[in-house]
Amino acid sequence: MLGENRHGQLGDGTTTAATAPVAVAGLTGVVELTAGRAHTCARTARGQVWCWGDNSLGQLGDGTARERLAPVPVKLP
Repeated sequence: MLGENRHGQLGDGTTTAATAPVAVAGLTGVVELTAGRAHTCARTARGQVWCWGDNSLGQLGDGTARERLAPVPVKLP
Protein backbone atom coordinates (compact mmCIF):
# COMPACT_ATOMS: atom_id res chain seq x y z
CA MET A 1 0.00 0.00 0.00
CA LEU A 2 1.15 3.60 -0.44
CA GLY A 3 -0.14 7.12 0.01
CA GLU A 4 -1.47 9.21 2.86
CA ASN A 5 -1.57 7.43 6.18
CA ARG A 6 -3.01 9.91 8.67
CA HIS A 7 -5.38 7.28 10.11
CA GLY A 8 -3.17 4.21 9.63
CA GLN A 9 -4.95 3.21 6.43
CA LEU A 10 -1.75 1.75 4.98
CA GLY A 11 -1.78 -0.91 7.70
CA ASP A 12 1.94 -0.84 8.40
CA GLY A 13 1.55 0.06 12.08
CA THR A 14 2.39 3.75 11.60
CA THR A 15 0.76 7.01 10.56
CA THR A 16 3.66 7.92 8.26
CA ALA A 17 2.76 8.60 4.60
CA ALA A 18 4.52 6.44 2.01
CA THR A 19 5.60 7.29 -1.54
CA ALA A 20 6.55 3.68 -2.24
CA PRO A 21 4.62 0.50 -1.41
CA VAL A 22 4.78 -0.80 2.18
CA ALA A 23 3.78 -4.22 3.47
CA VAL A 24 0.62 -4.52 5.51
CA ALA A 25 1.58 -5.72 9.00
CA GLY A 26 0.98 -9.46 9.51
CA LEU A 27 -1.40 -9.97 6.60
CA THR A 28 -0.90 -12.80 4.09
CA GLY A 29 -3.01 -14.71 1.60
CA VAL A 30 -5.03 -11.68 0.48
CA VAL A 31 -7.35 -12.30 -2.48
CA GLU A 32 -9.39 -9.07 -2.35
CA LEU A 33 -8.65 -5.55 -1.19
CA THR A 34 -10.88 -2.50 -0.91
CA ALA A 35 -10.18 1.01 0.33
CA GLY A 36 -12.36 3.77 1.68
CA ARG A 37 -11.42 7.39 2.25
CA ALA A 38 -9.32 6.61 5.33
CA HIS A 39 -9.65 2.87 5.92
CA THR A 40 -8.84 -0.35 4.09
CA CYS A 41 -10.18 -3.92 4.22
CA ALA A 42 -8.91 -7.21 2.85
CA ARG A 43 -10.31 -10.73 2.45
CA THR A 44 -7.99 -13.70 2.67
CA ALA A 45 -8.17 -16.97 0.77
CA ARG A 46 -9.52 -18.54 3.98
CA GLY A 47 -12.48 -16.13 3.96
CA GLN A 48 -11.25 -14.00 6.85
CA VAL A 49 -11.89 -10.26 6.60
CA TRP A 50 -9.44 -7.77 8.11
CA CYS A 51 -9.69 -3.95 8.24
CA TRP A 52 -7.53 -1.06 9.44
CA GLY A 53 -7.43 2.75 9.50
CA ASP A 54 -10.10 5.25 10.55
CA ASN A 55 -12.82 3.67 12.66
CA SER A 56 -14.57 6.73 14.09
CA LEU A 57 -17.94 5.44 12.87
CA GLY A 58 -17.25 1.74 13.48
CA GLN A 59 -16.52 1.14 9.80
CA LEU A 60 -13.87 -1.50 10.53
CA GLY A 61 -16.44 -3.89 11.95
CA ASP A 62 -14.41 -4.85 15.03
CA GLY A 63 -17.04 -3.67 17.52
CA THR A 64 -15.14 -0.50 18.50
CA ALA A 65 -14.66 3.05 17.28
CA ARG A 66 -10.87 2.98 17.79
CA GLU A 67 -8.49 3.86 14.96
CA ARG A 68 -6.38 0.84 13.98
CA LEU A 69 -2.86 1.17 12.54
CA ALA A 70 -2.66 -2.53 11.64
CA PRO A 71 -5.26 -5.09 10.51
CA VAL A 72 -7.90 -6.29 12.96
CA PRO A 73 -10.38 -9.08 12.24
CA VAL A 74 -13.91 -8.08 11.32
CA LYS A 75 -16.53 -9.62 13.61
CA LEU A 76 -18.77 -11.49 11.18
CA PRO A 77 -22.21 -12.80 12.22
